[in-house]
Amino acid sequence: MSTGMVSSASALQNLKEKTVIRAGEKVSTSPEAIKDPNAKTYYHSAKGARFIMPDGLEIQFMGGQFTTSDPAIMAELDAVANKSTSMMYTKQEAAAALKATLKQAADDAADTAGKAST
Repeated sequence: MSTGMVSSASALQNLKEKTVIRAGEKVSTSPEAIKDPNAKTYYHSAKGARFIMPDGLEIQFMGGQFTTSDPAIMAELDAVANKSTSMMYTKQEAAAALKATLKQAADDAADTAGKAST
């Protein structure tokens, strides 16, 4: 009986495209993206939210928003944004409405907790 080690290195050699892992790399809105007419802004209900791309790149929503003109990033964010369970939107009004709803729910919970304790 023989024993050996199994490695995924051979599978990596068979990839048609070279995949770059960008773990630890972070990106936030750049001045260039803000000036680019093709850029798109994404809003998140959490001001300091982070989104991790499949390649490990970390997108930072500074102040609850992120603007980019990178087509790969836009495609990935578009797949998540504006869904009923998502906290990410492409319209600032939707993000503001979600924040108002969450605040109302928190206020209602606090009010209920206050009435229950008296």
